[in-house]
Amino acid sequence: MVSGKILAVAVMVALVVGVAAGYGVAIAHTHAATYTTTVTSTTTTTVTSTSVSATTPTPSTQPFVVGAAGTLKFAFTDVLNVMKSMYPSLTIGQPYFKGSGEVAGYELTTNQLSVIASADTTTIPSVLFTHNYTDYEIAFGITQMVIIVNLNTTAGQEVYNLWKEAQGYVPLSAQWNDTWRRIFTIIALNSSTIVGVSNPFTDPSGYQAMCMVKLAGLTFFNNASYLFDAIYGHSGKYMMRNTEVDLLTLMSAGQVQFILSAYTSNAIPQTRIYKGTAYITLPPMVNLGNLSYVNYYHQVNVTWTEVGETRTFICNPVVYTATIPYNAPNPTAALYFLLLLYSPTGQRILEENGIQPIVPGIVYGNYGSVPAALRPFTAPVSQYPQYASIFPVR
Repeated sequence: MVSGKILAVAVMVALVVGVAAGYGVAIAHTHAATYTTTVTSTTTTTVTSTSVSATTPTPSTQPFVVGAAGTLKFAFTDVLNVMKSMYPSLTIGQPYFKGSGEVAGYELTTNQLSVIASADTTTIPSVLFTHNYTDYEIAFGITQMVIIVNLNTTAGQEVYNLWKEAQGYVPLSAQWNDTWRRIFTIIALNSSTIVGVSNPFTDPSGYQAMCMVKLAGLTFFNNASYLFDAIYGHSGKYMMRNTEVDLLTLMSAGQVQFILSAYTSNAIPQTRIYKGTAYITLPPMVNLGNLSYVNYYHQVNVTWTEVGETRTFICNPVVYTATIPYNAPNPTAALYFLLLLYSPTGQRILEENGIQPIVPGIVYGNYGSVPAALRPFTAPVSQYPQYASIFPVR
């Protein structure tokens, strides 16, 4: 798995602090970055004394606005708060946190966003590449699917207790497999339980929840359609909203016992806020959060029809990507934001919010469009062909 825990960039801090002190004027920076990255358990790349000259243009007076997947709300809000303290003269507009598809569509109609971040690798290319708003995206973090449970219900309590039991069993043992079958039987096959899911057309976690359910069927019942059909084949079995962040309202009202469209990146903070809720982690072959299982995830895909439109989604790891649009109102502030993500502070914020940093950030699209100051912390996907399949086919 790509690891960001060993990012050592003292010079990065100096760069960020330096541009903060000189905000509002044009400054030329030359900096050297020394860092070690672990891309898989067997592949380690060390880069030393990488010198990059970058001229930072005068920042725009336009507000800096971030548009991002709703599950990035908590991590990105923390990063924006750091920016506010570092750049007091920077006007930071109200961030736009919605489903990834909604964010991309919003940019097409408003042109107000300076950074756009998605919870999958396909939204930015399919929408923003297609409409010539940008031609690259940086995969900067990976999270995993979890299930949020309502502990105020009998079914929620039972599933949570079974999950705790499963933690004590050897993975793939008979007891472990049997416990997970019981967990998914309660969630998917019990006619009295209702699950909350997000809309796959507006929010990646919608189709990713479908992928997770299919993978659970394949893994524990030898039938990828078994659990999927039990849930999504019956309209009374699920309640759907445009984004996953809307589903906690349903749970707090007692309308759903389980939320399937959930990542660790939103479950960690949300279960702190909403009393009587908890989340359960899932096995790596099911949770879409382990790059070592990419080929296994690709054994299933999902097709969904809504209002006469049918789409098919590839089941990929839950990877967060970001880009700076060509016409970003404040591209320099956008650069500062992405540099901050790769600073020790930014990496810590991601990890605290359930996002494992990807370092170097893997760039899909035109690597030449990546700002020069970001290149020491990124690499084109051609350098890591083992991950090419998580991006769209070009």
